[in-house]
Amino acid sequence: MKKLSITVKTLFLGVLALAAASCSNKNTETTAAAAPAAGEEAAAPAINIRYIDADSVMSAYVLAQQIAEESQRELLRYQQQEQQKQRELQTLGNSIQQKQQNNVYMTEASFQADVQNFNKKQQEAERYLGAQQQKIQTAMAAAQQRLNDSISNFVRDYNATKGYDAILMREAGVYFKPELNITAEIIEGLNARFQASNEAAK
Repeated sequence: MKKLSITVKTLFLGVLALAAASCSNKNTETTAAAAPAAGEEAAAPAINIRYIDADSVMSAYVLAQQIAEESQRELLRYQQQEQQKQRELQTLGNSIQQKQQNNVYMTEASFQADVQNFNKKQQEAERYLGAQQQKIQTAMAAAQQRLNDSISNFVRDYNATKGYDAILMREAGVYFKPELNITAEIIEGLNARFQASNEAAK
């Protein structure tokens, strides 16, 4: 969950840059049109900004919730697989040790055969778990990208109708007026679009 939250925060910084860039032409024209006459003091242009609390988006956006839950399930499944492999190896290792202590091995070759089998099982377990780890990481990266794209696309479309000069993360500043907070609107819009998309897919 923490990784996902960090990614969304990074995403919002990128959205901020895109929003600022998309408005640069408009701001230039406005500044040029409002250029003071000679001798008049230049006034600082007003900047129309809003901010978003990324943590709130992550906790309230249904898609983010689903991805976090699925990630937790996959990690739990992997832990169970890892524990199972460890138990199997522990059982096999104990069996070899018991045979050795009870003088079951009549020859060194028979002992070495069991040791080699243990080593083979250990290597197979490591390869299997490694492949499962890679599979989980790939799936999580794809899900994370889907989440990033979903939020980025919505914020872009949202700002196309609002025309803000910048949409910042709450953490990007020390203080923002509470009335500049559009987190609730973003969450509501994200969830409405997600629900509509799910309905259309049925």
